[in-house]
Amino acid sequence: MPKLPHRFIAVICTVLAWLADAGASSSQVYGPESVVVVANRTLPESIEVARYYMGMRGIPDKNLILLEAPASETISRQVYLEKLHNPILTELLDRKLVNAFAGPVDELGRKTATIFKNRIRYVVLCRGIPARINATAADSEYADDEALLKRYFTLSNRSLISTFSSGRLEKNEASVDGELALLLERGTPLRGFVPNPLFGNRNRDALTDILRVTRLDGPSVDAVKRMLDSARNGELNGLRGRAYVDEDGRSGSFQVGNTWMANTAALFRKLGFSTSHDTAPKTFSADDRFDAPVLYAGWYAGDCNGPFTLPGFKFPDGAVAAHLHSFSAASIRSPTKGWVGPFVDRGVACTFGNVSEPYLRLTHEFDAFFEALSLGWNFADAAYYALPGLSWQGVAVGDPLYRPFVKTLEEQLENVGHPKQILSDQYVLMRQANLLAQSGEENQALQLLEQQFNKVPGPALALSRARFYKETGQLDKARSSLAFIARLKAMDSGTWGLLAETADELAAMGNPEAAVEIYDNLTKQAMPESTLLAFIRRGITVAEQSGNQDIARHWKSRLAMPGEVPGSD
Repeated sequence: MPKLPHRFIAVICTVLAWLADAGASSSQVYGPESVVVVANRTLPESIEVARYYMGMRGIPDKNLILLEAPASETISRQVYLEKLHNPILTELLDRKLVNAFAGPVDELGRKTATIFKNRIRYVVLCRGIPARINATAADSEYADDEALLKRYFTLSNRSLISTFSSGRLEKNEASVDGELALLLERGTPLRGFVPNPLFGNRNRDALTDILRVTRLDGPSVDAVKRMLDSARNGELNGLRGRAYVDEDGRSGSFQVGNTWMANTAALFRKLGFSTSHDTAPKTFSADDRFDAPVLYAGWYAGDCNGPFTLPGFKFPDGAVAAHLHSFSAASIRSPTKGWVGPFVDRGVACTFGNVSEPYLRLTHEFDAFFEALSLGWNFADAAYYALPGLSWQGVAVGDPLYRPFVKTLEEQLENVGHPKQILSDQYVLMRQANLLAQSGEENQALQLLEQQFNKVPGPALALSRARFYKETGQLDKARSSLAFIARLKAMDSGTWGLLAETADELAAMGNPEAAVEIYDNLTKQAMPESTLLAFIRRGITVAEQSGNQDIARHWKSRLAMPGEVPGSD
């Protein structure tokens, strides 16, 4: 038998070793070593974000890839290939973070590889790495109209609305993130989307050649750091707050989005979170209750609005929030445009959106995303579980390893009463009381709130306790338990809507006088004029109900004099 060349034997042995390594375990724990961080070496702020994150999570230095890339948010397809796609793949191979043979450059200029084992599951793009690839002329060889529609039908397994045209799917603009998710794949088309094999796939150990790409991006380096701090604190202390779900109110082809929102609201309630669920064709107003929004899912407005724009608004630590809009991430670095950038600026722990028009069926499905999180999944796995298409418009912004539900409610309850977290402890107790009530133990729920109120006083807990009193027929206790709120003078913007809701509840329970006092205190706060007038309109109703015609007339005169400074009387 002829002898094989030593070099050939070495290659065969290497391949066998890789294959053995790849099959050694069917289940892995994915930690810091499975994360690659990509930063722009020409921007110190990009490297600063990378180092901050790597230090927080203990990511190995060898997992940092520094590239020379444009600082702009939008780039051409050619720049994407030359500055991002090909260099990142080269680095993964050279550093042996991926065990593979380098392949040829394909017809589109993309480097390729034959993968044997991929040790990298997550890719994190730091502020300074572009987010959007501009549309260019596409070669019809790679996707025709029939193939695009077939991809869509295969993906959704649902009927399309009659007006849907395959031409709307032909564009080749995409998020950088959506393209890099397919970095280890071969032969993906340029036009249209690629069905995401992770979509709806509960086997998280499968398909590790699909990269879960998230980004640490936002209006400023400080905002990105706050986002990371928020995620870290969320894991340490658990989610502490309320849930808010905002449907669009439209029917027809939009109904699927409202179904996602309705399912999300039902999930939040099942988890015990006190939930405000708006089904009207509007977004939450600035005068709506919006205290401690630790969970938020909503649609449909072009730019961040309502309570998010109130002075001093800030998400609680660990908050997970997203707003469904076609261009919610068109500019991630703007603190006012769209939703993703403003949410990062306001301290969210993670969010997602679209850099360009994705069409409803190809956006993240909100109910699937939040369900995956509630099962203990991390942010990146949940985001890709809920995303139907890759090589498309979606972006996920936040720490991929962040697990909002890693701290259990039982663990949170063990630490109730710490001086530094009394206000947020209200929501931990409210969640437990809600769960007790769901299981038919209303008396135990009320007992919990009664026993803990002196230890954890606060208006949110007081309103929750009063409603339990009301539901058990103890109306006098319900009214008296809220009396102290009428004496509150100093308020932050996050409690304005809560206090107004408390006033309305008091009026409904037969104490409009206390309700008037709360509204009177509200009108003395420094707030945007439109918000002030909204509260005054609500206050007029309870003032007339109480028989206080003097203050009702005064407030009506305020409505007729726009621009008056709160508290000037």
